[in-house]
Amino acid sequence: MSAWARLRGAWGNPAERKLVIGLGALGLAACGTGGLTAAWTRACAGTCPNAEHVASFAPRQASLVLDARGGVLGQFYRERRTLVDIDSLPRIVYMSFVAIEDRRFFEHEGVDLRRMVAAVRDNVIRGWGGPGGSTISMQLARNLFPQQLPANEKSVRRKVAEIKLAMQMERRFEKRRILELYLNHIYLGAGAYGVEAAARTYFGKSARELNYLEAATLAGLPQAPTAYNPRQHPERSERRRNRVLEAMADAGLITAAQMEEGKRTPLALSPPGGAFKAPYFVETVRRELEDQFGELLYTGGLRIHTGIDPVLQAEAERGLEQQLQRIEGGEYGGFGGPTYARFTAGLKPGQAVTHTPYLQGLVVVMDPRSGLIRAMVGGRDFRQSQFNRATQAQRQPGSSFKPFVYAAALENGRSPLSGVSDGPLSISVGSEVWSPKNYDGTYGGWTSLRSALRNSRNLATIRLGRETGIAKVRDLVARTGIRSRIPGYPSVYIGSAAVYPVDLIAAYAAFGNGGWRVEPRYVQRVDDHRGRVLWEPAPPPRRAMDPGIAWIMTDMLREVVDRGTGTLARDDATGLSYDVPAAGKTGTTNDAADIWFVGYTPDLLAGVWVGFDNPHTIMSGATGGTMAVPVWARVMRTAYANRKPPAAWPRPSDVVERRFSGRMVLSAGCGGGTEDLFSARHLPEVGCPVRETAPMIFVDPTPELPGRPVFPGQARVPRPEDFVTPGAEGAKKP
Repeated sequence: MSAWARLRGAWGNPAERKLVIGLGALGLAACGTGGLTAAWTRACAGTCPNAEHVASFAPRQASLVLDARGGVLGQFYRERRTLVDIDSLPRIVYMSFVAIEDRRFFEHEGVDLRRMVAAVRDNVIRGWGGPGGSTISMQLARNLFPQQLPANEKSVRRKVAEIKLAMQMERRFEKRRILELYLNHIYLGAGAYGVEAAARTYFGKSARELNYLEAATLAGLPQAPTAYNPRQHPERSERRRNRVLEAMADAGLITAAQMEEGKRTPLALSPPGGAFKAPYFVETVRRELEDQFGELLYTGGLRIHTGIDPVLQAEAERGLEQQLQRIEGGEYGGFGGPTYARFTAGLKPGQAVTHTPYLQGLVVVMDPRSGLIRAMVGGRDFRQSQFNRATQAQRQPGSSFKPFVYAAALENGRSPLSGVSDGPLSISVGSEVWSPKNYDGTYGGWTSLRSALRNSRNLATIRLGRETGIAKVRDLVARTGIRSRIPGYPSVYIGSAAVYPVDLIAAYAAFGNGGWRVEPRYVQRVDDHRGRVLWEPAPPPRRAMDPGIAWIMTDMLREVVDRGTGTLARDDATGLSYDVPAAGKTGTTNDAADIWFVGYTPDLLAGVWVGFDNPHTIMSGATGGTMAVPVWARVMRTAYANRKPPAAWPRPSDVVERRFSGRMVLSAGCGGGTEDLFSARHLPEVGCPVRETAPMIFVDPTPELPGRPVFPGQARVPRPEDFVTPGAEGAKKP
């Protein structure tokens, strides 16, 4: 009899039928157990991660750039992730994830059998792709090791491997530790890994500050981060958030009234604007640190501490933009160039910008004692142009370069009240003759250095520079930190040699800090993700000039602000109070293509520039005193709005008062002379002049006419009769 016939016979007998069923069930169980055992033991063939791998796992974290108050300016990352301690989070934040993703998380040991059976049932009914039965521990396993446990692999091998690792983690770690790992590694869309990065991405705040509605929005994302992205799909995200609110109410995390109120509340996201504030500054930090830290900058979770004052930064950005709009709007006269508004309106969506033809500007604010940058605006729109005009451009400084010529002259023995001619000047330059003029087209006579600097007289400055010598001017410029090459032609004394704006601004620090050179300092220190200091750049200070020279220059530059070309800085409505000591210098190039103001107080230094990327005239009559000074004054006014004014610069001991006449300091027995200030180390010759006469400088009243003018006291011009023999005029010719 065949086996099939015997089985049919046994099936017909009720007693034997029970035996057949029992044997069949036993066989199926044995086969199933064998299959599960094989799957369990061979799931990863020795390549599965284990709990020890989890314990030593070092995730890639975003590095944060922080302002002086701890706010986030920007991030550097390959994956945008910032680790957070679960104990620092509100309970509503982490429990919202538990409520929707794994209600029995604190009860099971890595696998929720009830939920898994329900998931199998639903997948059989709905087809593959129905809801999964993964616990938080299982989700964490595949998020930590996406290569070994790829989420898109729908296989028994991957599921068994997840279960194995989840159960190992449950035995190795406490529940709160597993939940903390999950909250820090789960992908939540828009490139954000973990709740901290997601909170900053969608709500512009730390996860520590989330309310229950914001927590519910994030908790709804793990199921489908892209599909529920609140920026891209707000309606889907809101529906998913409401489902999470229901789960939170069921779990007793919120009341029914809170749930209903939350459902009626629309999504409230932070304004989109990317990860950056102060984008030109953040990019400068990235360039500086990339060579220092390499890949660690993007994966190490560094904390980069800077000196950016968020209030000054915001005011610098607003002040510059509003001033540029006033210039474009014709408030200072006819403006014929393209405007930012018209150019931007003409761009097509997604159109790349290779050149910005509209008016640009920059603002740099720093601490004159340390060089620490307090605010930086490198251009008008970082999205259109990432070129940082403060650190990468080279521009002619115009008259803002003159203080370095005067400082070199003081080192050469000059004093503020010593005289220099501001009369007409012609200089042979190669085969040509250069005849410079003052900005207003007028000429002066004999004037003091103090007055010439206050009124920004070109001709007096050129004469002073030629007298001092280009070598001494170059030497002082280099000592103060200006890296640019200074050529030898005479126009450099009035600012024709291009410089990096940030170098020029930082060089003024030496005038205000007692003669020390400071380097622009973008980073205070860098910590690792555990708070340990990795790098703390602190370049040693270097002496740029004697304290006496610095103080005398500041004393002269104070007059520029108080009653010279920079007086708009003291405007009653918008300027800086006279209670705040201030010094500085305006700058305008001959063609009005670059306008400047660099000024400082005892504890703050700032510079402003306005111009086009491709240099050409801004408009007729444009000057640094009218267009750049108001931006500087606005930033400084904000800085001192709620602060006690600083004390004025103390006079150093090496500033001495001496009587002088001409180029000589008078000795004790000499009479006359004028009292003035000198640096003790740079006193000119001491003695009594043989004859003290004021120099007689006469200005040609008609320089446009040919020939030489005749002045009083001038030698007599020879005449024809001077060459005739006396008495011969009466003699007859032969």
